[in-house]
Amino acid sequence: MKNHLTRIWFSGLLFTCLFLACGKPSGELVYKKSNGKSPDSVCDWLSDRDHFHDSTFYPSFLEHYSKQIKTGNLKHAAIVLGEMAEQEMYYSFFSDAILDSVRSFKKQYMSKLPWDQTLFVESYLGNYLINQSEYRKAINSFRKLVVHKPFDYNTCTEVAHGYADMAFCYFAIGEHEKALQNNVKALSWFEKTKSQTGKGGVYDNIALVHLYTKNYKESEIYFDKAMAAYQEVGDQGNILTSLHNKILLYDEIGSPKKFALIDSTYHLFRRSNMQDESLELGLSSFYVDVLLHEDRLAEAKAILGEMKLFVDKLQSVSALADYTIALAAYQVKTGEGIRAPEVIEQALREVEEQDDYQNQIAFLKVLKENALLKKDYQKAYIYSEKEKKAENKITNQRMIAKTLELNKLYETERKEQQINNQKQTIADGKATIALLISLLMAVLLIVISVLSNQRQKKNRLENKRNQQYTKKLLEKTEEERKRIASDLHDSVSHELLNLKHTMADNPKLTGDKIDRIINDIRSISRNLHPVMFEKVGLSASVEQLVERAQAINQLMVTSDIDYHSSLSVSDELQVYRIVQEALSNTIKYAEAVAAKIIIFEEPQRTFIQIKDNGKGFPVEETLQRKDAFGLHNIIERSKAIGGTARIHSDTNGTVVTVELKRNTWI
Repeated sequence: MKNHLTRIWFSGLLFTCLFLACGKPSGELVYKKSNGKSPDSVCDWLSDRDHFHDSTFYPSFLEHYSKQIKTGNLKHAAIVLGEMAEQEMYYSFFSDAILDSVRSFKKQYMSKLPWDQTLFVESYLGNYLINQSEYRKAINSFRKLVVHKPFDYNTCTEVAHGYADMAFCYFAIGEHEKALQNNVKALSWFEKTKSQTGKGGVYDNIALVHLYTKNYKESEIYFDKAMAAYQEVGDQGNILTSLHNKILLYDEIGSPKKFALIDSTYHLFRRSNMQDESLELGLSSFYVDVLLHEDRLAEAKAILGEMKLFVDKLQSVSALADYTIALAAYQVKTGEGIRAPEVIEQALREVEEQDDYQNQIAFLKVLKENALLKKDYQKAYIYSEKEKKAENKITNQRMIAKTLELNKLYETERKEQQINNQKQTIADGKATIALLISLLMAVLLIVISVLSNQRQKKNRLENKRNQQYTKKLLEKTEEERKRIASDLHDSVSHELLNLKHTMADNPKLTGDKIDRIINDIRSISRNLHPVMFEKVGLSASVEQLVERAQAINQLMVTSDIDYHSSLSVSDELQVYRIVQEALSNTIKYAEAVAAKIIIFEEPQRTFIQIKDNGKGFPVEETLQRKDAFGLHNIIERSKAIGGTARIHSDTNGTVVTVELKRNTWI
């Protein structure tokens, strides 16, 4: 029952996350991998996984990359460096040479290229930080990557990997809800590329979240889904990685299948002749467990010797942790105890600083076993308490699941009791049934009455708002007339009077004054009606509005317009007024530094959005006020052209969205 309820909770969360992750609707759009060739044969050679361990691999890269930098061919250089970054990320091997190259490229050249050509930079730096167990810093790198909007296969894949890597970081520091949210975002983008390898990685991540929240059945389901995705494309490396993760599940639940799976996976890797030191080290650490379990200490010692070579080469915090734990387990098994417990204590302090609870638990377990071997029960107790705290950090979702479980049990019992009562009532005869029907009718009448009262109340409020809007509209019209009269009197009339006195005396000054009068009249006219609107159309008029707003106000305004004159001219003018009103509100009240206007059309609708990063305001409360004419103006104008307006505002800013359905088009 517990697993079932936890699965319901996770499924609901996943669905909610997927819903919230959706941005601008994109339908069933699928990005296909480009068949475009690399710039040259060297790039092709560098992109081949089989060449990574070749002795000429790094020299070939450095020579080719330096050549592109020297000749100023930055686009070509980015492609070469991106291939190298991809190779090192795949093998979890981060060399000083490539790390320095990426950092230097970011500092000197990244800003000179379009964002889609430099996505590998933050991806590489984030994965390097994961390799060093600096998960919170890694999250900051991936956030810089996922702010971009994908538009093809490559950008979609990179952004999807960014969300997946960020999910892994949140998982590692015990923030499982955020891990699930980002996994779902990654999955939605991988769906647009039909990438089975990418989807398999997300399934692996979700399985790990279920594993460490003790939802073992669901964890195994997702591990199997990951395996199926990898097998579909024959991805041998990730198949072995998924098997490695499934061993973690069997180890956690104490499954008797654990040692058989370790043995078969380790020897499968050996037979594959793959050269992946990071994966081999992880599998070797498990295989040492098998050898220690079977008292094959000499073989375990030999494997530890091989692992030490991998650790020295990889220079990875996680690799060092795997080796340190396996070595400590071996020393405890031999009965001599851990030779250098201070090394593990130092490693423990480092992972505690990074909130790396997985490695904290692993270190504490071997330290506890060592303390018990030495009969130092006080230390064993301290390590045990720390282990519990680390586990509680990881499994803090269990209390939520338990609460949901108890609530579900209560609901189930209550419904069962209702069913029993209904059966007893039916057995009492037709009179009771008639009474129940009467009660039901009464309830229906009450519901109908309540709904009717609510509808009447809503209509009264709507009528009152319409009256207020009409009154305010008349007041605004009168104010506008006064303003025009004042402008004509204070500027045009005054200038004409001066012109009358200076016409004969100073012809040049007369010409200047005429120009000023013309400009004043143009300004008044523009405020009344956008110049040449019928001829230039909505898009150009909005662009002019943006330019004027930026020139006059301390506000950065941008636009994203994909519109092809599908509305009538009168409806376009209303859209223009809506944009004008929303932008005016931003300038007057929002205290924003930036705003954006979006207009695009799809086969079934036209979509208008004006958003800013201002201080926000309480929408419902503001709409109830009498002075909210601007907001009501937007709503009523939207209704007038058959559309709907939605206004959302919080401390992150305000978004005004207007949607016009197809039936409003001419």
